[in-house]
Amino acid sequence: MIQLLSALLGLTGGVLAGFALYLLTLSVAAAVRSSRPRPELTPGRHLLTVLVPAHDEEQLVARCINSLLNQTYPQHLYRVVVIADNCADETAARAAVAGAQVMVRSEPDARGKGQALRWAIDRVLSAPSPPDAFVIVDADSVADPGMLSGLELELACGHLAVQADYTVLDPAGSPRSELVAAGFLLFHRVRLSGRAALGMPASLVGNGMLLSRALLESHPWDAFTAVEDLEYTIRLRLAGIRPRFAPAAIVSGPMPATRAGALQQRMRWEGGRFAVVSTRLWELVRGVVVRRDASLLDAAIDLATPPLGLLVMATMTGAAIVTFAVVVGLASPWALVPWAFTLAAIPAYVVIGLLVAGAPASTFVALAAVPAFLAWKLLTYARLIRHFDAFRWDRSDRQGEVAHAKPARVDIAGVPIDPVDLPAAVSMLLGAIGAPGLMHVSTVNLDFVVRAQHEPEVMRIFRSTDLNLADGAPVVWLARLLGVKMPGRVAGADLVPAFLGEAAAVGARVFLLGGENGVAAEAAARLVARHPNLVVAGTYEPPRASINEIDHEEILERIRQAHPDVLLVALGHPKQERWINMHRDRLPVSVAIGVGCVLDLIAGRSRRAPRWMQVVGLEWAYRLGREPRRLWRRYLTDAAFLLPITTAVLRERLSPGRIVGPA
Repeated sequence: MIQLLSALLGLTGGVLAGFALYLLTLSVAAAVRSSRPRPELTPGRHLLTVLVPAHDEEQLVARCINSLLNQTYPQHLYRVVVIADNCADETAARAAVAGAQVMVRSEPDARGKGQALRWAIDRVLSAPSPPDAFVIVDADSVADPGMLSGLELELACGHLAVQADYTVLDPAGSPRSELVAAGFLLFHRVRLSGRAALGMPASLVGNGMLLSRALLESHPWDAFTAVEDLEYTIRLRLAGIRPRFAPAAIVSGPMPATRAGALQQRMRWEGGRFAVVSTRLWELVRGVVVRRDASLLDAAIDLATPPLGLLVMATMTGAAIVTFAVVVGLASPWALVPWAFTLAAIPAYVVIGLLVAGAPASTFVALAAVPAFLAWKLLTYARLIRHFDAFRWDRSDRQGEVAHAKPARVDIAGVPIDPVDLPAAVSMLLGAIGAPGLMHVSTVNLDFVVRAQHEPEVMRIFRSTDLNLADGAPVVWLARLLGVKMPGRVAGADLVPAFLGEAAAVGARVFLLGGENGVAAEAAARLVARHPNLVVAGTYEPPRASINEIDHEEILERIRQAHPDVLLVALGHPKQERWINMHRDRLPVSVAIGVGCVLDLIAGRSRRAPRWMQVVGLEWAYRLGREPRRLWRRYLTDAAFLLPITTAVLRERLSPGRIVGPA
């Protein structure tokens, strides 16, 4: 009895150990591959059509199109086509304004990405001069400038289906979002790189796919479930077609903004994968055995490998059971060997994989939250067991969309504040690039609120800006005192670098206005060194003067000649807010932000408080200690006003209604 139970437990552990060994082998192979130089991109020669399926994506589609129109691939060899699929918003109009061709589809009884792709592909192929290949990019994504060139390089080598490196956009945030981003890197970059290094085909992952015309003519797109990419991949593998991974092609997409949205997305992906495993794994195994097609063995193993979270939970549970059985004498100690190997191999795979993938240090710190993350994953699996419809179509919870559909503003002593966090703010600004009109952004601290109390013009400006972010900790505290769920500070010193890093990915142009003694040029040089794709269209430090004495026309002319998308104004508060508001109808930019001393921080001329002081709201004390003569009077005034402002906030909370600024 003991030997039988030991064999059963050991065999079960051996299966999981096999999966762990497979993953560890892929991470090691990816590490070896990463040491090789990347292939040099050559001028393209194939005609491409980039399809962007979009359902109600008016807030993000322009950002995606901008990134696609700023490719290094020859512009005369590709076109961007947006499929406005059963849209009830301005997706089609905004896509057209951004420079894309638009195909409007209205078939409410056949909704979903797979249906939209089949509809559009059929029409493009039947038109005169069809393209050599299609590239599929999700409407909420941002394409690296070399994405098309990287995909076409593999097409030129004879590969009929190619998958780009699909990563997370704006991964920083909660430990959960960091771990989800880590999972993206491990699943998309590490596994695909490792498989490519071992000569194995790639899997299509839905975003950043290239499909040749010859392929689609012989194998028309017919995947319509929640995981249409995996479904189509299995069909191609059964037909003997081996998709190729293109590491030089990179596309990034956002994560859901809410926990509920993340859960919905995880259910769609993993539930869909389980559905494909239950219906198609046997076909792959039968192909290996009956058709004696050994090339399908890797596809079967890859499909059968459980999600990493499920593998970890199964291993930990099984190891605990086997350990108990050994301790009480129900099983032999050797039954623990495969479980111990698995418990060692999985962390090795994760660590090696994240190092190879270039994960930031914050991701490794977030690994401490794995137990809580696994509990969240367990909720996903519990819901999947109850019910999952593989053909159900659910629209993703877009991070940028949630950012644009921002919560109602809250008044802090008359100054409206938008309760959004840093990732949401960055997504809003990215979505504004290329959109009509100007987005005026202000980062509001306590001094701004105090000044607005006795300067009506400043109050008027704050009530007309498009986005007011809580820069100061007291502003966050006052909002929470009102009972508002304020995510936390969005300091200008954090917002500007984060935004410009993402703006660089879409080829945005930025103009730096303000500063003294060459700080704008120095900040520009550092920004370009940090983000090579960022275009600093110009810098200008006007002579120090009052708002009424500076040469407005000269400044406006310099900006017009530079054709920027983003304007950073570092003239000091409230001068910078007044200047932007004064000329907002004449500024040829999409986004204008008053940035104060941020250029000095970027240039390295000033330093921020240690991170712990920022977190607990003591950054003001650090600044006061460094510049007491300049700041003591301001902070004393702010402190004097804090009590009546707090009293007003409490009175507002007790009142039956609240007055808010325009959204």
